[in-house]
Amino acid sequence: MPSDIASTPKLAHLVSLRNLGGVERYFSRFYTGYGQHLDLDILLQTNDIHPFIRPSLVDAKPRIHSIKGPGNWKFPEIMGLREAYQRTLVRRLDPDAIVVWNKLAGNPIPLLTGRPVFHYEHGTSWTAQDPASVASYLQHVQGVIAVSRAAERMLQIRWNVSSEVPSIVLHNAIELPSRQSEHPDGRFRLGFAGRLKGLKAPMVALETFRSVQARVPHAELWIAGQGPLEPTLREWTKRWKLEKYVKFCGLVDDMSKFYTQLDAFICPSWREPFGLVAQEAIAYGLPTVVNNVDGLPEAIIDESCGAIVEPRRPREALRCYGEACIEGPEEVYSPSRDDLVSANVIDPEEAATHLVAWANSAELRREIGHRAREKLASQQNLQRYGDQLMAFIRRHL
Repeated sequence: MPSDIASTPKLAHLVSLRNLGGVERYFSRFYTGYGQHLDLDILLQTNDIHPFIRPSLVDAKPRIHSIKGPGNWKFPEIMGLREAYQRTLVRRLDPDAIVVWNKLAGNPIPLLTGRPVFHYEHGTSWTAQDPASVASYLQHVQGVIAVSRAAERMLQIRWNVSSEVPSIVLHNAIELPSRQSEHPDGRFRLGFAGRLKGLKAPMVALETFRSVQARVPHAELWIAGQGPLEPTLREWTKRWKLEKYVKFCGLVDDMSKFYTQLDAFICPSWREPFGLVAQEAIAYGLPTVVNNVDGLPEAIIDESCGAIVEPRRPREALRCYGEACIEGPEEVYSPSRDDLVSANVIDPEEAATHLVAWANSAELRREIGHRAREKLASQQNLQRYGDQLMAFIRRHL
């Protein structure tokens, strides 16, 4: 619950909840744990709400409004009918400000005109492709809420958002799970989770595990997720005679059960505006290896919670496994250089060095896991997140 609800501004949140990505999941979590105590309205970019998200918004139904028309109606965009509806809607709701959740291009400008606008950046600065639409929208933005320092810098570097525009970095808040990995002696189970596609670099995870298993014969790799690279991963698992040690878990319904059965985690992606799976992994007490790219190092807070590996290896090195392994963005944000650079991947031998050290000491893994959970509980909890968000908006209205 907000700590200072009496002075909290009324907000309208412009968001799409049709899919089940990180933004949609996070908005649902924010509303359930914090936002439902506020005077707010939800403005749907698209009328559909994903079935997995809908239950968390049951009590919000009177507060949910389509920006395309009342109820299930959709006003056509011709003759200014939809624009007129949007202007009427925002006048009726009369919010103090509008928060736009992770959309730079294609926003309904009539809806945003005449009200303070705050942009929540969770990755669209990496993917937006319509400079004119982005520029039109950014003229209305009064403040930026960024999921990571990397996200803040991407807006500034790629989209020329002035550093004088007020901004705040608020990492995803997470509820600390009651369960965690127990790290039993004599077991070392490495985990990877994500869509099995190029930019997530699952082949790097498999390469790294191959190096680990050569030195830790009882080591295992569990892979959660599906995607176009699954046949490639299975082929090389077989070529490297690792079938006994690699488990393909497919789509996992209960990620809590998945995380608690692991002993360490690897997230070698070469693009992640934040890296929710890495944050979730340390929340379950798992020492985690991440690529030092975009917002990934921020997801594990610092190296006391895992290992941050500099990507020194050309992405082209993965071409030997197939063209699909190098599909993805060619430029990423480098925290080390504070600039856009060519996308590289981590060296499996360097990543394996950290994992072998953890494999050889269950006590070390428990120590790292305990420290990570303590930091998450104090630094990335939902109450702190919500209070800081509302204070930022109140300060810049």
